[in-house]
Amino acid sequence: MIAKTTTGKSFGPALEYGAGLKEGKENKPSQLLGASNLVARDPQGMAAEMIAVADSSRCQRPVWHTSLNWPKGETVEKQQLLRAASEYCRRMGADPTRHQVAIYQHHDRPHTHIHIYINRVPIDGGPALDTSHNYARNVKVCQAITEQLGTRKLPEQRQSLNDHNPHKQSTREYVQETIKTTLTNPQITTVEQLSEQLRLKGVESQFKHDSKGGLVGCSFRYEQTAVKGTEVGHKAKQIGQQLTLNQQEQNQSQSAWNALFAGYTAATEKDRWNELLTGYQQTKGEEMKQPKPQQEKRPEIEEKQQKTPKRGLGL
Repeated sequence: MIAKTTTGKSFGPALEYGAGLKEGKENKPSQLLGASNLVARDPQGMAAEMIAVADSSRCQRPVWHTSLNWPKGETVEKQQLLRAASEYCRRMGADPTRHQVAIYQHHDRPHTHIHIYINRVPIDGGPALDTSHNYARNVKVCQAITEQLGTRKLPEQRQSLNDHNPHKQSTREYVQETIKTTLTNPQITTVEQLSEQLRLKGVESQFKHDSKGGLVGCSFRYEQTAVKGTEVGHKAKQIGQQLTLNQQEQNQSQSAWNALFAGYTAATEKDRWNELLTGYQQTKGEEMKQPKPQQEKRPEIEEKQQKTPKRGLGL
Protein backbone atom coordinates (compact mmCIF):
# COMPACT_ATOMS: atom_id res chain seq x y z
CA MET A 1 0.00 0.00 0.00
CA ILE A 2 1.22 3.49 -0.87
CA ALA A 3 -0.15 6.93 -0.07
CA LYS A 4 -0.15 10.13 -2.11
CA THR A 5 -0.94 13.40 -0.31
CA THR A 6 -1.72 16.91 -1.54
CA THR A 7 -3.07 20.02 0.18
CA GLY A 8 -5.36 22.68 -1.23
CA LYS A 9 -7.57 25.70 -0.60
CA SER A 10 -11.04 24.64 -1.78
CA PHE A 11 -13.12 21.89 -0.19
CA GLY A 12 -15.88 22.01 -2.83
CA PRO A 13 -13.95 20.78 -5.91
CA ALA A 14 -11.98 18.30 -3.78
CA LEU A 15 -15.06 16.61 -2.32
CA GLU A 16 -16.87 16.67 -5.66
CA TYR A 17 -13.96 14.76 -7.14
CA GLY A 18 -14.19 12.30 -4.24
CA ALA A 19 -17.90 11.83 -4.95
CA GLY A 20 -17.09 11.11 -8.60
CA LEU A 21 -18.54 14.40 -9.85
CA LYS A 22 -16.70 16.59 -12.30
CA GLU A 23 -18.23 19.23 -14.51
CA GLY A 24 -18.21 18.35 -18.20
CA LYS A 25 -17.10 14.75 -17.65
CA GLU A 26 -18.81 11.45 -17.02
CA ASN A 27 -19.32 10.69 -13.32
CA LYS A 28 -16.99 8.15 -11.79
CA PRO A 29 -18.35 5.21 -9.79
CA SER A 30 -17.77 6.29 -6.19
CA GLN A 31 -18.98 5.31 -2.71
CA LEU A 32 -18.92 7.26 0.56
CA LEU A 33 -17.38 4.87 3.10
CA GLY A 34 -17.38 7.06 6.19
CA ALA A 35 -17.37 10.54 7.68
CA SER A 36 -16.56 12.21 10.98
CA ASN A 37 -17.92 15.41 12.57
CA LEU A 38 -20.09 16.06 9.51
CA VAL A 39 -23.88 16.16 9.34
CA ALA A 40 -24.31 16.39 5.56
CA ARG A 41 -23.62 13.45 3.24
CA ASP A 42 -23.52 15.27 -0.10
CA PRO A 43 -20.19 16.84 -1.19
CA GLN A 44 -21.56 20.40 -1.29
CA GLY A 45 -23.01 20.13 2.22
CA MET A 46 -19.86 18.60 3.68
CA ALA A 47 -17.73 21.25 1.99
CA ALA A 48 -19.85 24.02 3.54
CA GLU A 49 -19.42 22.53 7.02
CA MET A 50 -15.64 22.22 6.55
CA ILE A 51 -15.39 25.80 5.29
CA ALA A 52 -17.26 27.05 8.37
CA VAL A 53 -14.64 25.44 10.63
CA ALA A 54 -11.63 26.41 8.47
CA ASP A 55 -12.69 30.08 8.34
CA SER A 56 -12.00 30.35 12.06
CA SER A 57 -8.29 29.74 11.38
CA ARG A 58 -5.51 31.48 9.51
CA CYS A 59 -4.67 28.26 7.68
CA GLN A 60 -4.35 29.09 3.95
CA ARG A 61 -4.52 25.49 2.67
CA PRO A 62 -6.94 23.64 4.96
CA VAL A 63 -7.71 20.78 2.53
CA TRP A 64 -5.76 17.56 3.12
CA HIS A 65 -6.31 14.94 0.39
CA THR A 66 -4.68 11.50 0.55
CA SER A 67 -5.25 8.53 -1.73
CA LEU A 68 -4.39 5.08 -0.38
CA ASN A 69 -3.53 2.62 -3.16
CA TRP A 70 -3.14 -1.16 -3.03
CA PRO A 71 -1.25 -3.25 -5.62
CA LYS A 72 -3.15 -4.39 -8.68
CA GLY A 73 -4.71 -7.80 -8.10
CA GLU A 74 -4.67 -7.56 -4.31
CA THR A 75 -8.11 -8.16 -2.78
CA VAL A 76 -8.95 -5.80 0.07
CA GLU A 77 -12.16 -6.25 2.05
CA LYS A 78 -14.35 -3.24 2.87
CA GLN A 79 -13.63 -3.67 6.57
CA GLN A 80 -9.90 -3.46 5.83
CA LEU A 81 -10.42 -0.27 3.81
CA LEU A 82 -12.29 1.31 6.70
CA ARG A 83 -9.66 0.24 9.20
CA ALA A 84 -6.83 1.48 6.98
CA ALA A 85 -8.51 4.89 6.63
CA SER A 86 -9.10 5.16 10.37
CA GLU A 87 -5.52 4.18 11.19
CA TYR A 88 -4.07 6.54 8.58
CA CYS A 89 -5.93 9.52 10.03
CA ARG A 90 -4.92 8.68 13.58
CA ARG A 91 -1.26 7.98 12.82
CA MET A 92 -0.88 11.17 10.75
CA GLY A 93 -2.24 13.24 13.64
CA ALA A 94 -5.77 13.83 12.29
CA ASP A 95 -7.64 12.30 15.21
CA PRO A 96 -11.19 11.71 13.87
CA THR A 97 -12.57 12.86 17.23
CA ARG A 98 -11.16 16.35 16.53
CA HIS A 99 -11.11 16.66 12.73
CA GLN A 100 -13.71 16.57 9.98
CA VAL A 101 -13.05 13.62 7.67
CA ALA A 102 -14.75 12.18 4.57
CA ILE A 103 -13.70 8.94 2.88
CA TYR A 104 -14.64 7.79 -0.63
CA GLN A 105 -13.81 4.64 -2.57
CA HIS A 106 -13.42 4.88 -6.35
CA HIS A 107 -14.05 1.98 -8.70
CA ASP A 108 -12.59 3.45 -11.88
CA ARG A 109 -9.17 1.77 -11.76
CA PRO A 110 -8.05 -1.88 -11.82
CA HIS A 111 -6.42 -1.50 -8.39
CA THR A 112 -8.21 -0.85 -5.08
CA HIS A 113 -7.90 2.72 -3.82
CA ILE A 114 -9.68 5.18 -1.53
CA HIS A 115 -9.61 8.96 -1.11
CA ILE A 116 -9.40 10.57 2.33
CA TYR A 117 -10.37 14.25 2.76
CA ILE A 118 -9.38 15.90 6.03
CA ASN A 119 -10.01 19.40 7.32
CA ARG A 120 -6.58 20.38 8.68
CA VAL A 121 -8.27 22.77 11.11
CA PRO A 122 -9.65 20.85 14.14
CA ILE A 123 -13.16 21.53 15.36
CA ASP A 124 -11.86 22.52 18.82
CA GLY A 125 -9.84 25.42 17.42
CA GLY A 126 -6.36 23.93 17.92
CA PRO A 127 -3.41 24.28 15.53
CA ALA A 128 -3.82 23.02 11.96
CA LEU A 129 -2.62 19.54 11.02
CA ASP A 130 1.13 19.52 10.35
CA THR A 131 2.16 18.83 6.73
CA SER A 132 5.93 18.68 7.16
CA HIS A 133 7.80 15.59 5.88
CA ASN A 134 4.59 14.16 4.43
CA TYR A 135 6.38 11.82 2.03
CA ALA A 136 8.53 10.15 4.69
CA ARG A 137 5.63 9.97 7.13
CA ASN A 138 3.39 8.39 4.49
CA VAL A 139 5.94 5.64 3.84
CA LYS A 140 6.30 4.85 7.53
CA VAL A 141 2.57 4.92 8.25
CA CYS A 142 1.72 2.77 5.23
CA GLN A 143 4.23 0.14 6.31
CA ALA A 144 2.72 0.06 9.80
CA ILE A 145 -0.85 -0.22 8.48
CA THR A 146 0.10 -2.96 6.02
CA GLU A 147 1.61 -5.00 8.84
CA GLN A 148 -1.39 -4.34 11.07
CA LEU A 149 -3.84 -5.50 8.40
CA GLY A 150 -1.88 -8.73 8.03
CA THR A 151 -1.08 -8.36 4.33
CA ARG A 152 2.68 -8.36 4.71
CA LYS A 153 4.42 -11.44 3.34
CA LEU A 154 6.32 -13.65 5.74
CA PRO A 155 10.10 -13.40 5.51
CA GLU A 156 11.74 -16.20 3.60
CA GLN A 157 14.03 -18.57 5.43
CA ARG A 158 17.63 -17.34 5.10
CA GLN A 159 20.97 -19.12 5.35
CA SER A 160 24.15 -17.74 6.94
CA LEU A 161 27.77 -18.87 7.04
CA ASN A 162 28.44 -16.89 10.22
CA ASP A 163 27.33 -19.81 12.40
CA HIS A 164 28.79 -23.32 12.77
CA ASN A 165 25.22 -24.65 12.43
CA PRO A 166 23.59 -22.96 9.42
CA HIS A 167 20.23 -24.61 10.10
CA LYS A 168 20.04 -23.26 13.64
CA GLN A 169 21.14 -19.83 12.50
CA SER A 170 18.39 -19.90 9.88
CA THR A 171 15.89 -20.90 12.56
CA ARG A 172 16.98 -18.02 14.80
CA GLU A 173 16.54 -15.51 12.00
CA TYR A 174 13.12 -16.84 11.01
CA VAL A 175 11.84 -16.93 14.60
CA GLN A 176 13.24 -13.47 15.31
CA GLU A 177 11.59 -11.93 12.24
CA THR A 178 8.31 -13.78 12.81
CA ILE A 179 8.01 -12.60 16.42
CA LYS A 180 8.91 -9.05 15.42
CA THR A 181 6.32 -9.00 12.63
CA THR A 182 3.61 -10.49 14.83
CA LEU A 183 4.19 -8.07 17.70
CA THR A 184 3.77 -5.07 15.37
CA ASN A 185 0.08 -5.95 15.14
CA PRO A 186 -1.69 -3.99 17.92
CA GLN A 187 -4.48 -6.57 17.87
CA ILE A 188 -2.06 -8.97 19.61
CA THR A 189 -2.38 -8.02 23.29
CA THR A 190 -1.98 -11.33 25.19
CA VAL A 191 0.52 -14.18 25.18
CA GLU A 192 -2.32 -16.51 24.16
CA GLN A 193 -2.97 -14.47 21.03
CA LEU A 194 0.76 -14.25 20.34
CA SER A 195 1.18 -18.03 20.72
CA GLU A 196 -1.72 -18.71 18.36
CA GLN A 197 -0.38 -16.39 15.64
CA LEU A 198 3.11 -17.84 15.95
CA ARG A 199 1.67 -21.36 15.73
CA LEU A 200 -0.04 -20.46 12.45
CA LYS A 201 3.40 -19.52 11.12
CA GLY A 202 4.98 -22.76 12.27
CA VAL A 203 6.57 -21.49 15.49
CA GLU A 204 5.75 -23.18 18.80
CA SER A 205 6.17 -21.10 21.96
CA GLN A 206 6.32 -21.45 25.72
CA PHE A 207 6.02 -18.63 28.24
CA LYS A 208 6.82 -18.64 31.95
CA HIS A 209 5.09 -16.32 34.43
CA ASP A 210 5.93 -15.31 37.97
CA SER A 211 3.46 -15.35 40.89
CA LYS A 212 2.14 -11.92 39.89
CA GLY A 213 1.48 -12.92 36.29
CA GLY A 214 4.48 -11.15 34.78
CA LEU A 215 6.49 -12.74 31.97
CA VAL A 216 9.87 -14.01 33.17
CA GLY A 217 10.89 -16.47 30.48
CA CYS A 218 10.15 -17.65 26.94
CA SER A 219 11.38 -20.20 24.41
CA PHE A 220 10.47 -21.13 20.85
CA ARG A 221 10.71 -24.08 18.47
CA TYR A 222 10.71 -24.12 14.70
CA GLU A 223 11.24 -27.24 12.57
CA GLN A 224 12.35 -29.28 15.60
CA THR A 225 14.97 -26.69 16.54
CA ALA A 226 14.50 -24.94 19.91
CA VAL A 227 15.80 -21.45 20.72
CA LYS A 228 15.52 -19.22 23.77
CA GLY A 229 14.01 -15.78 23.64
CA THR A 230 17.37 -14.21 24.43
CA GLU A 231 18.88 -15.95 21.38
CA VAL A 232 16.48 -14.24 19.01
CA GLY A 233 16.52 -10.80 20.63
CA HIS A 234 13.13 -11.06 22.32
CA LYS A 235 13.36 -11.26 26.09
CA ALA A 236 10.23 -12.13 28.04
CA LYS A 237 10.14 -8.71 29.70
CA GLN A 238 10.36 -6.93 26.36
CA ILE A 239 7.56 -9.06 24.91
CA GLY A 240 5.36 -8.24 27.92
CA GLN A 241 6.02 -4.53 27.51
CA GLN A 242 5.15 -4.67 23.81
CA LEU A 243 1.89 -6.49 24.52
CA THR A 244 0.97 -3.74 26.99
CA LEU A 245 1.75 -1.08 24.37
CA ASN A 246 -0.36 -2.99 21.86
CA GLN A 247 -3.31 -2.88 24.26
CA GLN A 248 -2.95 0.89 24.61
CA GLU A 249 -2.61 1.22 20.84
CA GLN A 250 -5.73 -0.85 20.30
CA ASN A 251 -7.73 1.32 22.73
CA GLN A 252 -6.65 4.49 20.89
CA SER A 253 -7.35 2.85 17.55
CA GLN A 254 -10.84 1.84 18.62
CA SER A 255 -11.57 5.38 19.81
CA ALA A 256 -10.55 6.78 16.43
CA TRP A 257 -12.61 4.12 14.65
CA ASN A 258 -15.71 4.91 16.71
CA ALA A 259 -15.36 8.63 16.13
CA LEU A 260 -14.93 8.24 12.38
CA PHE A 261 -17.91 6.01 11.69
CA ALA A 262 -20.30 6.40 14.64
CA GLY A 263 -21.44 9.79 13.37
CA TYR A 264 -21.97 8.37 9.88
CA THR A 265 -24.08 5.50 11.24
CA ALA A 266 -26.06 7.82 13.50
CA ALA A 267 -26.83 10.12 10.59
CA THR A 268 -27.97 7.17 8.51
CA GLU A 269 -30.31 6.00 11.28
CA LYS A 270 -31.64 9.55 11.63
CA ASP A 271 -32.39 9.68 7.90
CA ARG A 272 -34.30 6.40 8.16
CA TRP A 273 -36.31 7.66 11.11
CA ASN A 274 -37.14 10.92 9.33
CA GLU A 275 -38.24 8.95 6.28
CA LEU A 276 -40.56 6.78 8.37
CA LEU A 277 -41.93 9.81 10.23
CA THR A 278 -42.59 11.65 6.97
CA GLY A 279 -44.40 8.64 5.55
CA TYR A 280 -46.53 8.33 8.68
CA GLN A 281 -47.47 12.01 8.62
CA GLN A 282 -48.43 11.83 4.93
CA THR A 283 -50.61 8.76 5.51
CA LYS A 284 -52.26 10.37 8.53
CA GLY A 285 -52.99 13.51 6.56
CA GLU A 286 -54.67 11.57 3.77
CA GLU A 287 -56.86 9.76 6.30
CA MET A 288 -57.96 13.06 7.83
CA LYS A 289 -59.05 14.40 4.43
CA GLN A 290 -61.32 11.42 3.63
CA PRO A 291 -64.99 11.73 4.87
CA LYS A 292 -66.00 9.30 7.58
CA PRO A 293 -68.58 6.71 6.42
CA GLN A 294 -72.03 6.96 8.12
CA GLN A 295 -72.72 4.15 10.49
CA GLU A 296 -75.71 2.05 9.48
CA LYS A 297 -78.42 1.38 12.10
CA ARG A 298 -78.80 -2.15 13.23
CA PRO A 299 -82.17 -3.82 12.29
CA GLU A 300 -83.15 -4.57 15.90
CA ILE A 301 -82.74 -0.89 16.87
CA GLU A 302 -84.95 0.26 13.95
CA GLU A 303 -87.68 -2.28 14.88
CA LYS A 304 -87.68 -1.12 18.51
CA GLN A 305 -88.02 2.48 17.45
CA GLN A 306 -91.09 1.64 15.31
CA LYS A 307 -92.87 -0.20 18.18
CA THR A 308 -92.33 2.56 20.78
CA PRO A 309 -95.55 4.62 21.06
CA LYS A 310 -95.31 8.33 20.78
CA ARG A 311 -96.08 10.25 23.94
CA GLY A 312 -98.67 13.04 23.80
CA LEU A 313 -101.88 14.45 25.23
CA GLY A 314 -104.07 11.78 23.60
CA LEU A 315 -106.49 14.28 22.18
